[in-house]
Amino acid sequence: MKPLTLTVGGLARAAGVSEWTVRRYAKENLVPHGRDSAGRRLFEVAVVPAVKALYEKRIASRGSRTAS
Repeated sequence: MKPLTLTVGGLARAAGVSEWTVRRYAKENLVPHGRDSAGRRLFEVAVVPAVKALYEKRIASRGSRTAS
């Protein structure tokens, strides 16, 4: 049985981030993904918590850099 997969938009909605963020994380190889026959990125549903955690970590690190 194949694992459930999400498109860029589906993962973005599920994780509460932008599609740009999902594409960026995929490009940086921070989240595993495959491609369908049309070349669209596909992500397993299991990566949703990882995307949320990455996003929160990056946002938190931005806040600590701006404190002077």
